[in-house]
Amino acid sequence: MNPLRRASLVAGCGLALSPLAFAQAAPFPSRPVRLVVPAAPGGSADKNSRALSDRLSELWKQPVIVDYKPGANTIIGSDHVARSAPDGHTLLVNSAALAVNPGIYPKLPYDTLQDLVAVTMISTAPFALVVHPEVPARDIQAFLALAREKPAALSFGTAESRALLAGHQFNLAAGTRLQSVPFKGAGALMNDLVAGHVPVAFSALSSVQAQVAAGRLRLLGVATRAPSPLAPQATALAAAAVPGFEAESWFGLFAPRGTPPALAARLRQDVAAVLREREVAARFEAMGAQPVGDEPQAFAARVRADVEMATRVARAANIQPE
Repeated sequence: MNPLRRASLVAGCGLALSPLAFAQAAPFPSRPVRLVVPAAPGGSADKNSRALSDRLSELWKQPVIVDYKPGANTIIGSDHVARSAPDGHTLLVNSAALAVNPGIYPKLPYDTLQDLVAVTMISTAPFALVVHPEVPARDIQAFLALAREKPAALSFGTAESRALLAGHQFNLAAGTRLQSVPFKGAGALMNDLVAGHVPVAFSALSSVQAQVAAGRLRLLGVATRAPSPLAPQATALAAAAVPGFEAESWFGLFAPRGTPPALAARLRQDVAAVLREREVAARFEAMGAQPVGDEPQAFAARVRADVEMATRVARAANIQPE
């Protein structure tokens, strides 16, 4: 056989066996797409995913399956996606916990900024401070007085590391010493919070909006400087009583490292188009979140900035893995 012909065949075989080359060549979508949620069902990541999945299924003419892989403050599910083929068929819907974990866990099984491609931010929501109705504090001033008088009497529940960070941001800004109680998911946290087993929670507004509306929890305020359009009646805590306490939850779509830029752009374009639909936007508003759909470059910059901020706060508060 001609040497040039043999070399061409060998190179062709190598290309065919390359996962990256296959990912670039394969059409999208060619099979069901999995949205990996690294948390238990019932939380905001679940709600964000389900707000998108049906419409994306119609758009892509393939089933879009919400696949739960909870555990280790979203690390297990995030690692699963980081190790998946970069062909668009396995995607991650994660919260701002993804950007917090590098500052808390010294050794992650993946590199947050290198092994996951930031496709687009799905939604944002301010963090809310909520209490069980039996807590004898009807506003933030009374809560601060109670927390300073009886620091051991109040503990706050968290379902993921961004909420943990928000609680410690509050402690640093307010001069309190609230202790954290970890839960394995937002559903478990809400159950214990509503039952009164844990008195306080820092959680995304989207996770607590329904319970507040039903009167099962009391909303003391949101971690913003100005009233949030998502809850205009809620006290802006940074302006009212806790200067500097600003904390926002976001949910975003990520793909494995090596995902072709053209495919990432296609994913972002399709998700952004769904987020602009009136019914979908109304669904996010009802859960207390604002749909976004920004460009990959803007979202990647936000993730990078949040990693840096979270690392500074974690060191200042001496936050240890729970």
